[in-house]
Amino acid sequence: MDKVKNKKLYPALLRYLVPCFIICGIGVLLLDLLTGYLMDWYMEIKQSEYAAAENLVVYTKASDDLWIYKLMSFGRSAVIALWAVFCLWETVRIYYRREISEPIEILKSASNRILGDDLDFTVECRSGNELGQLCGSFETMRKNLYDSNYELWKSLEERKRLNSAFSHDLRTPITVLKGYAELADRFEGKLSAEKQTEILGKMSGQIKRLESYTDKMSSIHKLEDIIPEEKSFSFGDLCGQISETGRLVCGDIPYTFNCEGDSGKELFSDSELIMQVFENIISNAVRYTGDRICCSASSDDDTLKITVADNGRGFSDDALRKAWQPFYRDNNEDEKEHFGLGLYICRLLCRKCGGDLSISNGENGGGEVIAVFSIKKTESR
Repeated sequence: MDKVKNKKLYPALLRYLVPCFIICGIGVLLLDLLTGYLMDWYMEIKQSEYAAAENLVVYTKASDDLWIYKLMSFGRSAVIALWAVFCLWETVRIYYRREISEPIEILKSASNRILGDDLDFTVECRSGNELGQLCGSFETMRKNLYDSNYELWKSLEERKRLNSAFSHDLRTPITVLKGYAELADRFEGKLSAEKQTEILGKMSGQIKRLESYTDKMSSIHKLEDIIPEEKSFSFGDLCGQISETGRLVCGDIPYTFNCEGDSGKELFSDSELIMQVFENIISNAVRYTGDRICCSASSDDDTLKITVADNGRGFSDDALRKAWQPFYRDNNEDEKEHFGLGLYICRLLCRKCGGDLSISNGENGGGEVIAVFSIKKTESR
């Protein structure tokens, strides 16, 4: 009966019953012949005893043995009936175990796991009947739930990553604004009107950058959706922003900046994203430096390169391999507030602007980060 499989429960039951009736019929026939033979054999023995006895003895023995013969006749009928009941019971038991019990247990187990929010399993059933098809429907439902939960989880993770990136990137502009505010407060009453106007203008520029960045981040669902807004700006203006921002972020840390190129050269890229990358890089350098930070900016016909180097402990072997991963933090990282998103965001923004980001350790120690951007006007960007 191992090969008895059908796509319907009712026809499958019939296929189990047909062998049952055949086996039952053969057993009934054999039992009938066997019990009949025993009864005949018993009567032959008694007849031989009756033949050797007188009439009165025969009559007495026949009366005494009649109940034994009746008992054998009843036993004959009972054995045949019990055999038929056994065959039917065993057939139903095998049918239930193979066609009904297994799918029901699978469905119960699947239901309990789904109720427990465990969707990492597979509903498998060898039966092809209606219950087996129901198991297939459960598997389809499980897969759909798994896919839905995975998409929801991925969406939440993207939102978490976006929020973390947003929080991370707000720190440096706020630091710059604080630097301007502290500068104005330190020389209160001593600054000329022109210097005050200059500081207010720079603070206003930072605020506009924050507004633009906020609008850009609020309109996307994940970091990969950022689209650079290509516009024209001069290399000299960019270097001025880099020099001023680096000085404010570094604070008391010795900071040098070298600009290599034609200050009047016109560049085409997203200056806000370029500054965002620089601010992330310089903030990381401040976090890990020893006592000196060196920056440089250079450009050729097609690319802009910004380099930030420090004399700190440099990148570990593990960091050189995994620093691009979101939320990665070195095992030696002591700052629990560090998100581990800086280099990931920088690399993503560099690639969005047609360039890339590379990290290495300097020959004399310390870490070095090089950000490259495409500055050639294109129709695709």
